[in-house]
Amino acid sequence: MTITVGIAGPGAIAARHAVALRAAGARLAGVCGPDPAATARFAERYGCAAAHPDLDALLSAPGLDAVVICSPNVFHVPQTLAALRAGCHVLCEVPVAMSLTDALEVVRVADDSGRQVMAAHTLRFCPPYRRARDLVESGLRVRHAVGRTLMLRQADTRGWTDDVLWHHGAHLVDAALWLLDADAEVAGARGPAWRGSGRPMDAGAVLTTPGGGLATLSLSYHSRSAVRDLLLIAEDTTLTLTGGSLLGPSGVLAGCGGDDAMERAGLAAQDAAFVAAVAEGRPVPLPITAVLPALRALATWSTA
Repeated sequence: MTITVGIAGPGAIAARHAVALRAAGARLAGVCGPDPAATARFAERYGCAAAHPDLDALLSAPGLDAVVICSPNVFHVPQTLAALRAGCHVLCEVPVAMSLTDALEVVRVADDSGRQVMAAHTLRFCPPYRRARDLVESGLRVRHAVGRTLMLRQADTRGWTDDVLWHHGAHLVDAALWLLDADAEVAGARGPAWRGSGRPMDAGAVLTTPGGGLATLSLSYHSRSAVRDLLLIAEDTTLTLTGGSLLGPSGVLAGCGGDDAMERAGLAAQDAAFVAAVAEGRPVPLPITAVLPALRALATWSTA
């Protein structure tokens, strides 16, 4: 069965989704965005049947099965709710919500509508992270996960202000909890709101699981050194996720040739899994309920 998908937001991540969705066999019914010229260019370049000025117009497309939400953060929840109420399944980019209350409302509306919301926590589909999770499922017990996501994002040229905690923090917290294989309590802190964005640009936290596992996490949008890594410390080994690879004491356990290649591979696998689940009428592999532990942790961290 070929499913018909719409895309909300014609930005850079939407372009990757368009390529992945078509490779997975989906038909792209249309894309919506506030800039008519940019939206039309996106539709032509990536094979969308139509360009629309807003989500309501996109949702009116006949036979629409699903929508991928790639718009700015603040629109994720209202657009997801609108798509669900229109009878569509949803694949939503991170953050799927910027509060636990909003996330629970999405869960409620999804249940009421009989439609599914899949969270685009792409790291769970990236081969090095999947290999690490396979080791956890085979008995590796991570005692301490030490993670950093650091970058320079003081000026956002995309026309909207990003949020270090709910965007990149969501990826890092979810990956850490997934590899610790547990929920967690959070003791966190945030830096002051920065004049350029009105939001904290730095944050740090320690997460503690019921079994005594720890995660020590650092985030920054002020860093001139771009770093993304996750150290997994077990009693008998230490593994490192960095540069698109999983490294062990004896070398590379899984690699993708860099972060960008890893992210593209993960997104392709993620979107293919979403398309297959919708086409076959079965549960999506990463429903929003699966990332609620991370969203609960972020909700606590965001008020610290």
